[in-house]
Amino acid sequence: MDLIPGLPDDVARQCLIRVSYEKFSTISAVCKVWKNEVDDPDFFLHRKTAGHSRPVFAMAQARVVPNRSSSAIKSPKFFYRVTLLDPETGDWSELPPAPGFSEGLPMFCQLVGVGPELVVVGGWDPDTWEISTSVFIYNFVSAAWRRGADMPGVRRSFFGCAAAKSGGMVYVAGGHDGEKNALKSAWAYDVAKDEWAPLPDMARERDECKGVFHRGKFHVIGGYCTEMQGRFGRSAEAFDFASWQWDAVEENFLEAATCPRTCVEGGEMGMYMCRAGEVAALQVSSTWRAVSKMPAEIGHTAFVSSWEGMLLVIGCRRCGESQVAYILDLRSGRWRKVAVPDEFTGSVQSGCCLEM
Repeated sequence: MDLIPGLPDDVARQCLIRVSYEKFSTISAVCKVWKNEVDDPDFFLHRKTAGHSRPVFAMAQARVVPNRSSSAIKSPKFFYRVTLLDPETGDWSELPPAPGFSEGLPMFCQLVGVGPELVVVGGWDPDTWEISTSVFIYNFVSAAWRRGADMPGVRRSFFGCAAAKSGGMVYVAGGHDGEKNALKSAWAYDVAKDEWAPLPDMARERDECKGVFHRGKFHVIGGYCTEMQGRFGRSAEAFDFASWQWDAVEENFLEAATCPRTCVEGGEMGMYMCRAGEVAALQVSSTWRAVSKMPAEIGHTAFVSSWEGMLLVIGCRRCGESQVAYILDLRSGRWRKVAVPDEFTGSVQSGCCLEM
């Protein structure tokens, strides 16, 4: 059966790969042939090769509503949902709630993108504040959530998490257990097979570390051991998949002992982080170099992500204020402000960039 009656399949395929990602679920529902086409991983490869793929940022972002307490003083309660930003159009939107979390996502959950799917891992139950091992996957083709296999091993939170550019794998490492003991164990999750497998332990415990998939390796940056409790270190270690072991600890990976949450992969342009009012780039010589000053409106950085030579930074002047968003062109060094509707100015806890 032809993709589009009367047209050669290669021409019809050129039509389909131009459809906006918001319409994936619509075209996949038209007929089985179109569904099979959009479900094929080659569809997204053709789309990217032809220059029609688009970056989409997914974020765990707060919606502030009054606490329904009988108390005369109404204190705010935070509910987190998945919000989306299309940086090319400036459009903001929100995904439907994940199953079982109609009142909000797990707090401090991690978001990673794998192809046309968004994976939400772990966090704290928003009602009980207990550590959650849940995994949810949102598929942008079917426009539906599904439950994944729970994260195995000890219950952990504040772990490092990253996804490989290809292969459909998600990696987690470090964090702490329910007794606030820092962890050095690590796991790999195959999204398509819905299976977890252990990785060798890291050399060190790393609570509140940052996971970054960079140049083919899973980097786990910073964090602290149990005894340090909140006093961040400067070291990092990377998992080499070829040798199936962790590289030697790089003691001075960070120039200062600081929270590593703003470290992000920058593709061919390297790795970046926001620090002390500036954006810094990691050079080949393993030294950090300032490449731009931060906008004056961002004194506290909540979320950083990158795509194709661009850096998205979301934050606020002071903690507790409404979030603003800026995009830095890493080649020209120019910033541009992104318009943020009022309903999307809540605090961002985590996020990722999907290329669709």
